[in-house]
Amino acid sequence: MPKCWSLSTTIRNPKRNIPFLRVLNEFEGIEFNEDVQSAFFKRLIQTKNYKPEGLPEELQQLFKKQGDITDEELEYLLSQVHYKNKEYNDNQEKIYAMRGRTAIGNLNKMGLAEAKQNAPVKIFDLGKSMLSDSVDFENIMFKYFLKWQLNNPIERGFSNFDIIPFIATLHVINKVNIYCYENNMKAKGLSSEEFAFFIPTLTNYRDIDNVVCKIIDFRKKTESLSKPEKKDFIDNFSKQLVIDSFNVDQNDTATIDTWINNLYDYGDSIRRYFRQTGLVYYRGNGYYTDLSPSRIVEINSILKNFTGASLHFDNADEYINYLGDISLPALPWENIDTLNQIYKNLIFQASNLQDLIKNQYGNQSLHSYTFTYMTFSNANEANIEISKLREKINILKYDLSILEERNLKNLNFYIEKLNALATRRRDTSGQDPLLLEQYSALSLMALDDAKEIHPNYTLGDDNLPTFTAKGNVPDIECYYETFNMICEVTLLKSRDQWFNEGQPVMRHFRDFENKSPKDNYCLFIAPLLHRDTANTFWMSVKYEYEGSKQKIIPFSISQYNSILEIVLELNNKNYRVKHTDFKNLLENLYNKSNSSSNCDEWLSDFDNIINNWKYELTTNLS
Repeated sequence: MPKCWSLSTTIRNPKRNIPFLRVLNEFEGIEFNEDVQSAFFKRLIQTKNYKPEGLPEELQQLFKKQGDITDEELEYLLSQVHYKNKEYNDNQEKIYAMRGRTAIGNLNKMGLAEAKQNAPVKIFDLGKSMLSDSVDFENIMFKYFLKWQLNNPIERGFSNFDIIPFIATLHVINKVNIYCYENNMKAKGLSSEEFAFFIPTLTNYRDIDNVVCKIIDFRKKTESLSKPEKKDFIDNFSKQLVIDSFNVDQNDTATIDTWINNLYDYGDSIRRYFRQTGLVYYRGNGYYTDLSPSRIVEINSILKNFTGASLHFDNADEYINYLGDISLPALPWENIDTLNQIYKNLIFQASNLQDLIKNQYGNQSLHSYTFTYMTFSNANEANIEISKLREKINILKYDLSILEERNLKNLNFYIEKLNALATRRRDTSGQDPLLLEQYSALSLMALDDAKEIHPNYTLGDDNLPTFTAKGNVPDIECYYETFNMICEVTLLKSRDQWFNEGQPVMRHFRDFENKSPKDNYCLFIAPLLHRDTANTFWMSVKYEYEGSKQKIIPFSISQYNSILEIVLELNNKNYRVKHTDFKNLLENLYNKSNSSSNCDEWLSDFDNIINNWKYELTTNLS
């Protein structure tokens, strides 16, 4: 019988559920027997959504080429990979089937699909909405976590549980914060240790108050100790927690260590998934998990209306249909009085943010809004204005980020992180594409005197991105006094780079150009440029795309970093690079295409052009 609960550590990045669902969609209507389970797992490999570990270099190359792995290549790959499992006597087909069932677990749990043993595969309306992008991913995650409960009719072994984990977690954080407010302690949510030790092991909503007391006792003890003492205390506490909670022999150190690591993994995964709802956020450099200030009215409404107790369902179909219905549960704040409160709270958040920017940066402020309290007479009008206000808050957050980055204090850090992303062989967390967008955006904010740098990733209350930009918009939009620009980034290095980025980048740029009356540029950044990508861009630069040329400048990450390093070096010599300097560089790089006979000749001179740009700026100083 389980003693704790967890979310997927197999799919650490919540958005990876989408490509898994897309593959499962190929099997809709087909009986999910062992053969199909095995075929599903193989198809995950074939579509490069799952990569077996420890592949020799020749097989690694299969994941670098454009498109799916062929049937013949897949057959050869599987002949070179041998999974071990005593339960199945190392029978590879049975192990493939087992791995297929494991991979499908999250999709079943989330009400996106139903893939049950020997029953036809079903993709529910919620899953189809996710695949079509017709429903916001944050809203899907939020609605799912309001409903996912233990026990339930489709997950076995949790009959002694009575909890909706997300709601119970909100209650715990809120009650801990209230205690801190009332006792002159800093209210800051839950630390990573508090979250790992006390949230996954909370299995009944009736124990919420008891768990809150344990967290307060734990915090008081740890905050009274020195760093070495705190480490020893946490080590001993975690061991005793495992012994008491999971009935582990105190001398079985291997099992104790495994459970401790599991709790930290579970806590990390739960925090990452719950943050996707927009109702919790990170603070203290990600060490604490707290309630989102901009969503506090909605959170209070949830806490008032939901205890965290699980609901009763007569059968699996009833529960699955409930999970798959995006309209359920009815949100307690979807009434005009509460929507007016949400709007007032957002006005308060926006006004405070704008005052903070003005107090710190005065006339340097980039955007200024007049916030007027409105009273709405219907829910539709309120929701429209709430959505507009959230966008204004995001713009103000970007403004604050731009102004904070202009002292260049973080630029060395971004250069280091971009270099690490360029050379990293494997993304273990699933977050690397999001990190590339984040560090690229922040470095562009630091680069010069831009009017606005607008990343299209989703931003949380912690000012950290939650999702990468959607597929139909540029990754980053940049607005300057004399020109505008988009920036597209990718970690792809193989021919998949051309397949996934070539046409979409040119299309995004053309759509942007059609809206922007100024000179426009597109900056494309990748670890390295695949020849097919470069030649595709060359055609639009040298000749045309949809009837006219485009100013696309493709950089490797190392070339982009060399520009950032020049900006830092010049700043140390008391010269601050301006957007007009940056425009001159872009124009020089583009103009080189006029005297180049082919793509290789054009790109081969980029390093010289960057060095000449540095020389000209440095010469002007003397």
